[in-house]
Amino acid sequence: MRPISLLLLSFLFASCSSLPPSSQVRSNTGLGAPEQITPDASATPSLPAPRDKLSPEDPTDVWERLRNGFTLTVNYGHPSVARQLKRYRQQQDYFDLVRDRAQPFLFEVIEQVERRGLPLELALIPFVESAFNPDAYSHRNAAGLWQFVSATGRSYGLEQTWWIDERRDPMKATGAALDYLESLYDEFDQDWLLALAAYNTGSGNVRRALRKQKKITNDQGYSRFWELKLNGETRDHIPRILALALVVDNPNEHGVELLPIANKKYLYPVTLSAQIDLSLAARLADIDLNTLKSLNPQYRQWATPPDDSRELYLPEKESARLSKVLLTMDESTLITFDRYSIKSGDTLGAIARKFGTRVDVLQRANSLNGSRIIAGESLLVPRGEVSDFSPPNIKNNDVSKIAPTSYTVRRGDNLWSIARRYNLYSADIVRLNNLSDGEVLQPGQRLLLRNARENAVSTTNSD
Repeated sequence: MRPISLLLLSFLFASCSSLPPSSQVRSNTGLGAPEQITPDASATPSLPAPRDKLSPEDPTDVWERLRNGFTLTVNYGHPSVARQLKRYRQQQDYFDLVRDRAQPFLFEVIEQVERRGLPLELALIPFVESAFNPDAYSHRNAAGLWQFVSATGRSYGLEQTWWIDERRDPMKATGAALDYLESLYDEFDQDWLLALAAYNTGSGNVRRALRKQKKITNDQGYSRFWELKLNGETRDHIPRILALALVVDNPNEHGVELLPIANKKYLYPVTLSAQIDLSLAARLADIDLNTLKSLNPQYRQWATPPDDSRELYLPEKESARLSKVLLTMDESTLITFDRYSIKSGDTLGAIARKFGTRVDVLQRANSLNGSRIIAGESLLVPRGEVSDFSPPNIKNNDVSKIAPTSYTVRRGDNLWSIARRYNLYSADIVRLNNLSDGEVLQPGQRLLLRNARENAVSTTNSD
């Protein structure tokens, strides 16, 4: 990808805005003056030609699908849109970037917008709010494609815990954003531009601006939005969305190439009935762990949350593979860590000794820089080393479970499952084979087990 210019980067950061709760009040300093509607013919872009909504063929590309669903065209001719359009022209690096980010999610966003019968310009909001980055996080603590702040996200059902932040869930956040936009549309007399303004700055600010600007000075059918005294960010936000619609409608006219995105479902859900380690899920699905995380950015930790059923979204082949494998697996093997509730008087060293692990392992698992821990909080402990899951007494063990000298890793294996199969400690396998903690095993890899077994025998007989 070509380097992004400093100008483009500043534009991208300026594009991202927060989503405050309706009750949030921002400062009225620096409000922009209302637009005087005096169209400049030389600056006005060519508007989209009317399209037959009953096209006999479904579009094969999502960009064409978007074009067919644009309905806010009466406002495209406003001078503010023309000014924002100049910022998008010939910005190929920006459009390459957002196209790549949008590819897994844009189809689903369009699906949800169309399902509700809403203008497809709404599907462009994530381009402006977050540059279609589900990991985007603003200085106002807004997160995700749709830049929900915490309070608004919670009010629209987006869970935010240590384990998960559904503001970053492209599927759920899209539904929540459309719920919010529809409520704003009804609140502001079914004027989409006023709804978009309230989405950006808060409905309280828009209501106050409307009370101050009761007289409408234009007769060209434009939204009342253009008459309002609002902050500069919001005054730029709406024309930026409309300018993007013009670029999508005719990219060649604006010196941009929009690389195709197939108009078909990209992600398929895998329903999880139990908590699963994301690295294990990636291995079972045969997909890169970073790719899995990028497609499921709502998960903030190394595993899915321990309560309730959850979903992982993966491409079709990987989704089918993971779903099939999970049907054959014991749920107790899907997680490699347990949570330990820190008690008064506990230290990392004491906890490490209790569970037969090391302080540095606990520090890495919990992203701790030092040894300070707080009673009442939780600590992640590698499950293969927890005393509750230590090897049973080998005297009562089946001969078939006696560990061989070495073992060849098979698909679906992990340190915990191998240790449990042969009544070993996973920590001993790690040390014997010079592995790193949490290392993903590869099919065909050979592991030494004999000394690990001797350690297990010694530990068990000494009890």
